[in-house]
Amino acid sequence: MVITFDNVDFRYVERKILDKASFSISDSDKVGIVGVNGTGKTTLLKLILGIESPNSGTITKSGNMIINYLPQDPVFEKDIPLLDIVLSESTEAHPIKDYEAKSMLSKLGFDDPTICANNLSGGELKRLALCKVLVTYCDLLILDEPTNHLDSKLISWLEKYLIKWKHGLLMVTHDRYFLQRVCNKMMELDFGKIYVYEANYETFLELKAQRLALEESAKKKLKSILKKETEWLHRGVEARRTKSKSRIERFNELSKIEFNEHNSMEFSSISTRLGKTLISMKNGKKSFGDLLLFDDFSFDIQRNDIIGIVGDNGVGKTTFFKILMGQEQLDSGELIIGETLKIGYFSQHLELIDPEIRTIDYIKEQQSLIETLDGTITASVLLENFLFTKELQYSKVKMLSGGEKRRLQLVKVLIQNPNVLIFDEPTNDLDLYTLEILEDYLLNFKGPVLLVSHDRYFLDKICNKLFVFENKRISETNLSFSEYIEASSKNIIATEKKTAEARNKNKLPASIRNSILKLEEEIPILENEILALQKSLSMQTTDFHKMMDLEKDISSKSQILDEKTEKYFELLEIKESYNK
Repeated sequence: MVITFDNVDFRYVERKILDKASFSISDSDKVGIVGVNGTGKTTLLKLILGIESPNSGTITKSGNMIINYLPQDPVFEKDIPLLDIVLSESTEAHPIKDYEAKSMLSKLGFDDPTICANNLSGGELKRLALCKVLVTYCDLLILDEPTNHLDSKLISWLEKYLIKWKHGLLMVTHDRYFLQRVCNKMMELDFGKIYVYEANYETFLELKAQRLALEESAKKKLKSILKKETEWLHRGVEARRTKSKSRIERFNELSKIEFNEHNSMEFSSISTRLGKTLISMKNGKKSFGDLLLFDDFSFDIQRNDIIGIVGDNGVGKTTFFKILMGQEQLDSGELIIGETLKIGYFSQHLELIDPEIRTIDYIKEQQSLIETLDGTITASVLLENFLFTKELQYSKVKMLSGGEKRRLQLVKVLIQNPNVLIFDEPTNDLDLYTLEILEDYLLNFKGPVLLVSHDRYFLDKICNKLFVFENKRISETNLSFSEYIEASSKNIIATEKKTAEARNKNKLPASIRNSILKLEEEIPILENEILALQKSLSMQTTDFHKMMDLEKDISSKSQILDEKTEKYFELLEIKESYNK
C-alpha cells in the first residue's frame, strides 16, 4: 500500500502550499510532518485524503487503501450516543466489537458510553474522535495534533499504543518526545518544498542543519558567480563585442535561480518593574460543591521561577489560574498579590478571537504603537517580526491556520509588556520553530512564569519547579517533569511489589485452597443425593426391605455430609486467618 505524489502543485488563494512536490509513503512508514505554522501541513493531509485536489501533478494511491483521519477540530452529529459514534465505521470485513469500543471510550475518559455528544467540549470531541479512529481498521492512520487536550498519562499511553501500531502512520504534532519515539521518518514542509528524511526527530534536526548549511554555501557561490558575470557584462564596448552568446544565456539562467530566505522571528518586550511582593498563598483551599480541588496549600513565588502546573484533566489547574487573576476566590486561606504585578495571560481557547476581525486590527485593539527593546514600532512591523506577511495582516483571522492564531495570541499577550506570565496550554498547535523561540523567550523573561502544559519536552526544558495536582492536593517539587514521572512510576512499582510480597507472605497454601474447592463441589452433590433418596423413601409404602435400604443409604450419606461440612467450615476459618 503506497501513496505517491508526483510534481504536485497546490495554492490556496495566493499562498503557495506545494511546489512540484514528489514523495512516496507506504503502510509500513511512521511519518512525522513538521513545518512552520501556515506552511500547509493540514492542507497536505487533506490532499492525501482527497478532500482537496492539486492544481497540477498527480496523487496516486495503490490498491484499496483504507485511511482513518483525526482532524484538528472534529465535529459530530448531536443526539447520537458515544458508543454508536465509535461503532459507526464497523463493517462485515472489519467488525468493531462492543467491548473494544467501550474499553477505548473508558480509556479516553468516557465512563458512560450511552451519553450523547451534545454537551461535549472541544477537547472531549477530540478524544471521542481519537477513540473512533483507533478502533476502526485502516491501512494508514492520519493524526492532526493527536496530543492536544490529552493529559500526560494519556499522552504516554497513546505513545506506547502507536509504537506498537502495525500499519502506516502519518501525523502532525508539536510533541517532540512523540516524534522522537514513534516516528521512523520525518517530512518537512519548507517554502512549498517537501523534504523527506529516513530518521527520527533527533537525527532529522542534524540532517536539516546540514541541508541548510549546504543551501547557504550554494547561495554564496551563486552570488559570487553572478557578481563576476555582472562585472564582465558591464565592461567596455570592445569587451561586449567578444561576449559569447552561450555565456550571456548562462548568466540569464543563473539569475533565475531563487533561494528562499528564512526570516527569523524574535519575541521581545520591555520589562516592567517588579516589587518585592509577588504572589503568595497561605493555607489555600478551593472546592466546587462537594468536589475538593486542593486544601492547605501554601507557596511563595520568586522572581526567577518558571513553574509547571501539572496534573490530570479536571483537577483544577485552570481554576487555580483564575484564583491568581482574581476571577475566582479561595474558600479559605489567604492570597497575596503584589501591587506592581502586571499579568499577561495566554488562554487555551482560540474561540476568544473574533474570526471576522482582521489580523492587524486584533493587535491594534490593544495598541497601535508598541514599545520593544529596539524602540517604538508599529503593529504592522511587529506582526512582520512574528512572520505575518502584509497579506496575512489584512486577512480575516478565520483565514489563519490554528498555529498562526496561537502565534497571534502570543503577540497580543507580549505587547502588554507584562512582568508575570500565566500560560494555559501555550504549546497547542504551535510549530516547532515557534516553540523554540518561545522557550528561549521564557528562559530569559525578567519575571516569574506559571504555565499549564502536557508537553513533556517543553516542561523539561524550561521549568525549575512543578506544582503537582494529585489526590485533591497540590505538592511542590524541584524535580523536572520527566524525573517526577519516573519517581512516580518507581513509587507505584514499589507499592505494588510490597503488596505482592505481603500477599505472598500471607498466601493461602494450595492444598487448603484445593480442598475448599473440592468440598464446594462435593457437598451440593451429596445434598442432592440425600434429597433424592428421601423422595424415594416417601414413595415406598409396601416394600419393607427397600425402605430399610433407603434409610441406611440416607444415614450413611448424611454422616459423610456432616463430616465434609464440618471440615469445610474448619478450612474457611483457616482461610479467613490468611486474609487478615
